[in-house]
Amino acid sequence: AIHAMFAQVFAQTLALAAAGYLPPDARIAASRPCSALPRAGAIFASETREAGGQGPGAFLQRGLPKNQQPVREVQNLRREFLFDWPMDDGYTDKLKGLYGATMLVVSLPIAFDTYRVLPAQLPELLAAAHTGTAAFMVVAVLRLRLGWGFVQKRLKERVSYYEQNQRGFLAKKDDEAVLRDRLIEKSEVAPALRRIDRSLLPLLASLLVSTAALEISDVPVLRTLSGDSATRYTSQLRGDDEFAAAEQAKARQRMGGGAGEQENVKPLYCDSRYYKILAGGNSQGGVGCN
Repeated sequence: AIHAMFAQVFAQTLALAAAGYLPPDARIAASRPCSALPRAGAIFASETREAGGQGPGAFLQRGLPKNQQPVREVQNLRREFLFDWPMDDGYTDKLKGLYGATMLVVSLPIAFDTYRVLPAQLPELLAAAHTGTAAFMVVAVLRLRLGWGFVQKRLKERVSYYEQNQRGFLAKKDDEAVLRDRLIEKSEVAPALRRIDRSLLPLLASLLVSTAALEISDVPVLRTLSGDSATRYTSQLRGDDEFAAAEQAKARQRMGGGAGEQENVKPLYCDSRYYKILAGGNSQGGVGCN
């Protein structure tokens, strides 16, 4: 009896479909075999995939140009040089490699031009090289921080700013776009910013320490003075014999060599007739040149 009842209901359904009481889509679906029906996944993929396979179009906010979408800005940022480094745990190792390459290729040769007396000036050589390298690294990491901070701000905003036809507009995000952008910000952008912040603080601290160490070091460094500083330095050389002797000893230490070579140290202007006359003294041959 139960089987007969189900058969009767099925027969009535077919009769209603034939009589036109069902919607057109339902009639078409009922008349097709299951194998002829398209799969929902294939329809979704064909309707939402963007050109070039860059991602689903459902991730785009309505009303905004594609190149100004917050999601697209995150994708473009990843393609920039260095900006994809904070995306995984290998960020620290990559920074160490950049630090080592900059130290060996750029900073050490430049620092060696100032601190040539080795091994006596080796600590100052390393401190100066680290100062230059750390300054470069701070600038690079700050650039990463600004880039990722910008996309984080764009993802958190409920109203997106965009430009079109040389005018600025505001587009309010719908609830789906707000939830999606928050998910991207928490899962991808926020971890990258945490890695950047953890690397920035040690770099700033080491830069301050190495700079302070060089300032308090007794190793002589050739500095260029101008204006009031040069005037005060010259006056102190003329009026303070102890200061003049200390500066002379520092100059000889910079020249290096043995004691005999240091006794023959002469001012640099001795090689120029013009500057010897300008210096005066010793019958216009320059003080200390004879």
